[in-house]
Amino acid sequence: MSKHGMVKAVGTHFEYEDGIIFYPFGTTIYAFAHQTSEIIEHTFESLSGSPFNKVRMCVFPKDYTYNKNEPEFYPFHKTDSGCWDVDSPDERFWNHLESIIKHLDDMEIQCDLILFHPYDRWGFSQFSQEDNLKYLQLCIDRLGHLDNIWWSLANEYDLLLHRKSMADWYEIEEYLASHDKRHHLISNHNCFVPWDTSRANITHGSYQTKRFPDIGGLVRKFGKPIMVDECCYEGNIPDFWGSISGEEMTARFWMSIVSGAYCTHGETFLDPDDVLWWSKGGRLKGTSPERIAFLKEIVESLPGPVEPTAGGIPYFSELSDEERREKEKDPGFVSFMNAIELMTPENRHMHFYAEHCYSGRCADNSAIINYYYLRCCARDTLVLPADKKYKVEVIDTWNMTREVVLENASGKVTVALPGKPYMAVIAH
Repeated sequence: MSKHGMVKAVGTHFEYEDGIIFYPFGTTIYAFAHQTSEIIEHTFESLSGSPFNKVRMCVFPKDYTYNKNEPEFYPFHKTDSGCWDVDSPDERFWNHLESIIKHLDDMEIQCDLILFHPYDRWGFSQFSQEDNLKYLQLCIDRLGHLDNIWWSLANEYDLLLHRKSMADWYEIEEYLASHDKRHHLISNHNCFVPWDTSRANITHGSYQTKRFPDIGGLVRKFGKPIMVDECCYEGNIPDFWGSISGEEMTARFWMSIVSGAYCTHGETFLDPDDVLWWSKGGRLKGTSPERIAFLKEIVESLPGPVEPTAGGIPYFSELSDEERREKEKDPGFVSFMNAIELMTPENRHMHFYAEHCYSGRCADNSAIINYYYLRCCARDTLVLPADKKYKVEVIDTWNMTREVVLENASGKVTVALPGKPYMAVIAH
C-alpha cells in the first residue's frame, strides 16, 4: 500500500491522505500492460530513474499507429459465439494488470487508469451499457483496493460518442462515483470537447489542449486541480502531435506549473521495433525528462502549491471601482482601454493569448514566479510586496542553473536577465 495513503483533490492541488502535498509529474504509456515482460521491465527501469510519479495507461489493449501487437491476455474470455463474456473475466489478465499497478505503487507512482478508449479492433468499445457497467464493477472489485489508482473514464471520450451517448457517459461517471466506496480520483479526458470539470463527481480536470494561456483561467473557474494530460509529445514522428522538441515539452511543463496546473509528458521517437514510449514504454530517449526533474525539484522546494496570478490587460474587468477610478486618472490608460473595447471578444482573446505572460505565486505571496518562455528579456521589473523580504533567483530552465541575483528584495525591483528564451525568475 502507498506510503502516504491515497491522493485526494484539495482545492486546486493534490494531497495524500496524511496531508503531504502531491505534485503530479505525469507521463503517458497507453498500452503499458499489454507488452512483453522484457519491455515492461525496461519501462520500470526507465521510470525508476525519471521524475515521473503518475502514469496514464489503459485497461483495454490499444490499436493505433506504432501499436499493433496482440497482448498475451485479454480482460475476458469469449463465449462459444466468439463474443466477449463480461461475466467471465480472465484472471490471468487481471492478476497481471494488478501486479503492474502494485509495482508502480511500490515506486510511489500513481496509476491514472483509463477505463475506455476509441482505439479498438477487438470490440471492447462496442459493449452494451449493461456490459459497460458490469466491467466498471469488475474494475472496482479487482483494483479499487489499491491506493494509487486514479479513474480516468476515457482517453478522448468524445471520439466514442457514436457508441456512448452523453447520457451513457453520465451514467458511467455516476456508477463509478457511487460504487467506489474508497472514492478514488475521477476525471474524463477529451480530444476536442472538454468534459465538464464542474460536475460534482469529477475531482480534477484532465485536458488535451495546447492553449496554455487559458490554463490559469480554468484553475480559477473550477477551483479544482487541472491536469494538462495531453499537450503533444516530444519526438520525431511525422504527426504534428508527436514531433515537438525537448525544449517545447519542457516549456509546456513550466507554463502549466506557473499557471497553477500540472502537466503530463510523452515520447514518440521512431524506433525500428515500434517501441514508442507513449504507447509501449521501454527506454526514455528525449531531452525533456531531466529538465522536468529539475522543475520538479524546484516545485517541491517551494513553500506550497502554485496559484495562477490574475493580472495584465485581460483582467482589468476584475478591478474594483476604486482601483479603476485611480487608473482612469491616466489619460493613456483611458485611450488604451477605449481601443481595446472596440475589439471583438474573439480578437481580444486572440490578441492577449499571443501576449500572455506566465506568472504564479504561492499562498500569501510566499513565493512569486515568472516564466518568460520565448521572450528574450535583458531585464524585467518585479513588483514585490513591500512588507516582505525575498531572495530572487534567475533560473535557466533548459541549462538547469539557478543564480541568486538579489537578497532581501521588496517593493519594485529590477532583475537582469540574459536575453534568451526559457528563463524564469523566482522570488521567495
